[in-house]
Amino acid sequence: MNRTLEWSLPLTALLVGLGAGSARAHYTPSTVAYDPNPAPALLSTVSGCDDCSEVVNLPFAFPFYGKSFSQVTVSSNGYLVLGSTTATSISNPQLTWSGSTVAPAGTIAPMWDDWNPGAGGDVYAGQVGSAYVVEWRNLHHYGQSTAGGYTFKVKFFSDGALEFHYGTVTGGYGAGADNGVSATAGFQEGQNTVAHPVSYNQAALASFSARRFTRPGAAALYVNVRDGLLNQPRPELMYSLDYTCGTLNASTTARSTSSTANDGWAFSAVGCSSTPTLRGTRFGGDAAGYSVSTYPLMGGETAVTSGTYVFLKRSDVTPRQTRQSGFSVTYGGTTPYRAVLDYWQSGALDKPLLIITGFDPLNQDSTANYLMLMGDLVRTLNAEGYDVIIGKHGDGNQRLGWFRGEVAAWVDDILGRMPAGSKVQVAGISQGGVVLRDTLHNNTNGIQGKVKAWYSIDSPQLGANLGRAYRGVQTLLLCHQPETHTGRRKLTSPPAYDLSYSMATTCSCDNEPENSTCNSTSSYHDLYYGSFGWPTSAIPRYALAFGDANPTNGYTKMGSDSRLFDFTYTGWFCSEDRDWEPGQRDCVAGSRSISAADVNTDQGASLCGTFRLRLQFEPAFINADSALAVTGNALNPEAASSSCPVNYSSLAPTQWKAWASNDYNEKHELLTSALANRMLTWLRAEQ
Repeated sequence: MNRTLEWSLPLTALLVGLGAGSARAHYTPSTVAYDPNPAPALLSTVSGCDDCSEVVNLPFAFPFYGKSFSQVTVSSNGYLVLGSTTATSISNPQLTWSGSTVAPAGTIAPMWDDWNPGAGGDVYAGQVGSAYVVEWRNLHHYGQSTAGGYTFKVKFFSDGALEFHYGTVTGGYGAGADNGVSATAGFQEGQNTVAHPVSYNQAALASFSARRFTRPGAAALYVNVRDGLLNQPRPELMYSLDYTCGTLNASTTARSTSSTANDGWAFSAVGCSSTPTLRGTRFGGDAAGYSVSTYPLMGGETAVTSGTYVFLKRSDVTPRQTRQSGFSVTYGGTTPYRAVLDYWQSGALDKPLLIITGFDPLNQDSTANYLMLMGDLVRTLNAEGYDVIIGKHGDGNQRLGWFRGEVAAWVDDILGRMPAGSKVQVAGISQGGVVLRDTLHNNTNGIQGKVKAWYSIDSPQLGANLGRAYRGVQTLLLCHQPETHTGRRKLTSPPAYDLSYSMATTCSCDNEPENSTCNSTSSYHDLYYGSFGWPTSAIPRYALAFGDANPTNGYTKMGSDSRLFDFTYTGWFCSEDRDWEPGQRDCVAGSRSISAADVNTDQGASLCGTFRLRLQFEPAFINADSALAVTGNALNPEAASSSCPVNYSSLAPTQWKAWASNDYNEKHELLTSALANRMLTWLRAEQ
């Protein structure tokens, strides 16, 4: 199901050659040579005074984000506003990718600061070659008492490109203004759409340097899709812009991104040789092929049309909870934390499914991520009158056994909203499935008498390996990354130690990092998994495994583009080709083989020096062995591929009333339709 905004808007002719679907974020920045040629004509009104502005006529129609401008307002304070207006503000705002409500729409700021041409310096403008140039020359800063001014300029081009050129950007005001330390650099389309920040109050502008910004095209679609719960950019969701080009109906797609480089905005240009008509937009799904718009959305897009550009924002891609319960919990007598229970209610609270979230030691994931992972199952459950409830631990950086109290409290909270004698169905995703089993086995708060059925969704019931003990991820993290590194913090978190078969403790940190060896321990894993067994079989239990659990299809693997770790280490070390033993595969985690091409971009080097080492490692967290708690196969975390079991010859997971797995390899991030249908069948039968 697609949600469509329908309207009709005539567009001006588009540039030929911009293919539909070309994708890059915003204007394309590049470095160009500094141009010392001065602008020819003095702007007398804006020169010689403080906080002044002057309107000048451009020799061509300047295209900017889908509109054309024939005039520009020049401010004495080092910025311009497209069109005829006033521009005298001395307070330079911070530009964000979504614009600034303080700066005017159409602001172009090479070096917006509190300049004072009345104390020294002038402003010039005019045609220089193919460009129209506005130049602030030898300006003094407000309060400056010594000689030495600042020079910078903007160059406009008829194709919509613009350039910032910096002459001398150190001067008489010194550390107070040098190199843009008190200035704003960048530009924005509007106050509520999109901007392109360069720097803000940073010494990021160098003398005799220049930057060029190439316009994307004559028409474009900008999209910013955000998580309705935490207002974070939502990655990999797609919008399409539908338009008519002559007699041809066409579309172009923009894909959102979670990158902090542009705050989640995505861009797609449109190419057309005639005069197109914009017909509407379509909200699609994600790169994995499932449609997020099938979820119960509350609200819609905010659409802003600026000439031939369309800006779309969405803040509710995932449904908002109808109510929320908070729980003050403590771990080991430490500071209390607030655990959260989110309710997505579709009527009377009579058919609840509690979902327990997975591995999140840094508390970065939204509960929305788990709605996404559950795919169309959530939509179907809502349609059938089920109540979806998601519990998120107050502090994910604790021992797994300490989470039992929260799970039991969540069940009690749900039952407190239901008729006496009711029971709850409970599902645990990934790590959450292990915690659920632990809670049920310990019968915390008498939970065994309150649960109707429980479900393990790709949960490591035998444990996992989040990284290798002797090579690869743990070595590079422990040897070459600070303790604040996100990956290192995750791998050294208490829940990671509880889950993992083999975790590094100390590493030798050899000059050749791929040869560094680590001491490892399995004590945390053994202690945790040795402390709990299986809850009573009187409670029906079901398991889903995302990997291939068919004994005839060989060893389970993952896809090739889901990497928990992908970072580059550049430094002095000795490097030899294939020192990573690329045939290795972690039999426990089911990770793909590491190849020399993945980890050593300087292949063939066999000397010491400064090299670049890129590590891409992709742990599957669990394979079918661990997810179904099958025993009898090799579980060597350092074995080569040839040493991993070829078939699941002993696959007999009698722990489960029923289980299902994919008959192909799947990443640990999406519940497919086949598995969702199996779980629906179980849920209905147990209701």
